[in-house]
Amino acid sequence: MADIQTIKNSPKLKRPEFLDPEKKTSAARMADRVLLLGLGVAFAYWIFASLIFALTATSGTFVHNYFNPGLNEVLSRLLVFCFFMIFGSHVGYTMRQRQKADEALAGSEEKYRTIIENMEDGYFEIDFRGRFTFFNDSFRKISGYGAEQLRQLDYRRLLTPAETQKVLAAFGKVNRTGTNIKDLGFVIVRKDGARRWVETSVSPITGRHDRLVGYRGLLRDVTRRRQADALQQEKMAAEAASRSKSEFLANMSHEIRTPLNAIIGLVELLLESPLSREQREDLKVVQSAAFALLSVINDILDFSKIEAGKLELERSPFNLRDFLGEALKILAVKAHEKNLELAYRVAPDVPDRLVGDHHRFRQVLLNLIGNALKFTDSGEIVVFAQCRTVDADHLLLHVAVRDTGVGIATGKQALIFEAFRQADGSTTRKFGGTGLGLAVSAQLVNLMGGQIGVKSVLGKGSIFHFTIAFDVDAKSADGPELPDDMDLSGRRILVVDDNATNLKILCEMLASWKMVPKPASSAAAGMALLKKMGNSGAVFDLALIDSDLSDSGALSLARQIHGRGGDTTRVVMMLTTTTAKETAFYNETGVGALVTKPVRPSDLLDAIIKALSVAQAPAEKRVDNNGSGHDFSLPPLDILVAEDTPFNQKYIRRLLDTWHCRATIVENGRLAIDALDGQHFDLVLMDVQMPEMDGLTATARIRDLEKKRDRHIPIIAMTAHAMRGDRERCIDAGMDDYVSKPISSIALLEAIRRVVPMPDRKPESVDADPSTSAGDDDGELSAILEAFNNDGAFFKDVADMFISDYPPMVETVKKAIADRDGALLSRTAHALKGMARNFQIDGAADAALQLEQLADQKQFGMAGIQFRTLADELAGFERRLKQMVARVSED
Repeated sequence: MADIQTIKNSPKLKRPEFLDPEKKTSAARMADRVLLLGLGVAFAYWIFASLIFALTATSGTFVHNYFNPGLNEVLSRLLVFCFFMIFGSHVGYTMRQRQKADEALAGSEEKYRTIIENMEDGYFEIDFRGRFTFFNDSFRKISGYGAEQLRQLDYRRLLTPAETQKVLAAFGKVNRTGTNIKDLGFVIVRKDGARRWVETSVSPITGRHDRLVGYRGLLRDVTRRRQADALQQEKMAAEAASRSKSEFLANMSHEIRTPLNAIIGLVELLLESPLSREQREDLKVVQSAAFALLSVINDILDFSKIEAGKLELERSPFNLRDFLGEALKILAVKAHEKNLELAYRVAPDVPDRLVGDHHRFRQVLLNLIGNALKFTDSGEIVVFAQCRTVDADHLLLHVAVRDTGVGIATGKQALIFEAFRQADGSTTRKFGGTGLGLAVSAQLVNLMGGQIGVKSVLGKGSIFHFTIAFDVDAKSADGPELPDDMDLSGRRILVVDDNATNLKILCEMLASWKMVPKPASSAAAGMALLKKMGNSGAVFDLALIDSDLSDSGALSLARQIHGRGGDTTRVVMMLTTTTAKETAFYNETGVGALVTKPVRPSDLLDAIIKALSVAQAPAEKRVDNNGSGHDFSLPPLDILVAEDTPFNQKYIRRLLDTWHCRATIVENGRLAIDALDGQHFDLVLMDVQMPEMDGLTATARIRDLEKKRDRHIPIIAMTAHAMRGDRERCIDAGMDDYVSKPISSIALLEAIRRVVPMPDRKPESVDADPSTSAGDDDGELSAILEAFNNDGAFFKDVADMFISDYPPMVETVKKAIADRDGALLSRTAHALKGMARNFQIDGAADAALQLEQLADQKQFGMAGIQFRTLADELAGFERRLKQMVARVSED
């Protein structure tokens, strides 16, 4: 700082004289003149000495002595000449060195001057009186005062009283210890009154004899940093508050859900007990209130996640049309209670296999449909899906939910998507709710790359519409299609439904499979079409009838169809709900198949195939070429069966035993791979859906291992639906063939013979089993016995397995719902679904499927309701099964 002390009194920004090129040349000339002066003095001495010698010598003249001096005179004159030469040279050298020192000092001063004037931090020096003796421009800008004002200003004018004490204490410490102080923070008050946070370092200025004469320091404005730190602290506090809120909501959810589960469960049990009408109505009110409270909790938790930015979207493939059907079935019971028609239509050009977060898609859809159910007392609720934009890999799906409810006033439509806002927020409002459902839906739609809106006319209904971006799964088949060996084209179908929208949707489905639908809006219109068709000498292949036709029209129409002589029309009944009692009732009336509304394309196609197959199964499929019966013989094969359901395991083992094959049973795909590693098998029967490792993944790994072993083992898949898409996925995974569940012994036998090389042999005739009769009136028993190869003993064994195995599995489902164990519920429901399919209990299979889906969605409240349906279906079938076993035993 000594150099700074030197330059502080220099004129600001004035160029030193010794840095001027002209001044530098003058200084060099002065040094040369000193040297010439020395030479001149030496020459003058030469003349002066010659003159003195001439005056004092007795002989010789001045000229003679000047040009011809003696030796002594020459030496003395040379000595003087050399002296002056040396003196002149020394003086010149000294002046040049001084010049260089001055230049170095000037350069140093200029360097420090530039640094001080241009640095961002303020530099200051004060004396003991508190006056500023030196400062730079940065200090002046920080303080807000002019240069002249600062020179007259006491530094204490820049400080508040509290800060003055802090700074005085710091100066006192420097005075006592003589050491520097760093990072002293305080607040200064600018000339304009603004307060700024600053940090400074203070060091002592000493004079002669190391006496302290003042203080110097660097001042830095840290206001922005302090503000940023304050914002960071506020942000951390807000995040901590958000975490606390999330933890509180999670704890609150747990604490509320726990008693709610007990309330819902006990109410369901009480509703199954003998009650008076008033008691039953009161309990239903309690049940409805409990589910409403559970819905509020879910909305609050989702809203909190979205606000905190913690909601993450998943990506998984799904079938759009089946997905919509499954989603709508969750609310189908509630719609039926209000006598509302609930349906959906997907435009034909919409791809069926999409990739995206279908769980959140379902949440948005159910929110909008639930909202429509709340505000609609009569009419219909229809969901429409169509393409907004589509290319090879991406789709912007446009979905609209149209209702015939009360509608929304124009001034309220912009408010309903805001949190905690409703179209009717008055204390006299008719409809409840927190106002969060639509807000959560709007934010979910935005997260999924879409927009949401509403069109409504007060008193005439509303259309809520939204868009969502999905990827198209181009690798999978699009939509439900017929198996390769099934052709339904040209089949004449009578469609009877009193709802025009649903009637149109059903006809579109049938037309997409190249069938010929004939619509009728009432039972009378349907009967008229039947008569007209009969008069022309033709018949309908199938009648698709809505069970909710007015005045019991559906049942009357079905009986009239069966009462017409020679009419081979089969009936598929569309039910709003499927219970064991309804299933048994319609089976007794001769209905070929049942399908639950809203109708999914895959369910409808399965029902049509089932109904037509029962009516028109050709006899030649059950006999060999010799006409003596079907040949069920196989060589003694070693077969590995990967199946997780105990009932199916026993069924497959018993079936393979009758064919004299050796079966090894494993429970999942991983165990199947391990078994193949240590043992030779001729064939693998692979269930597709299993825990730990599914059949598709296991097959792919088996095929990878076979590349190293150079050996191919046939694999037959066992799938739940007879859809082309399922077959293609199995084949793509590396499987050789597939059979659909419930497993037909004939279909399995034919599949085995297709993939396993058979030795040459002569067909052996097999006598028909006497346990069945062509004249048997019990269609259900005949159909089930056919699935068991008409083997009465085999049927009784498997029936005994069913009767003993299903009650513990039902109890497991009940416990899984009570414990909210989604994995256990999904696994057990899947096993019960397969068991029900084997015995063709469609109602129970559908209920188990819905339970499986509800488990994946963690909707345990709805699962409790669906459980009762499943239990009733299975209990009803158990009674019928015992009667069938007794009848087979008598035969």
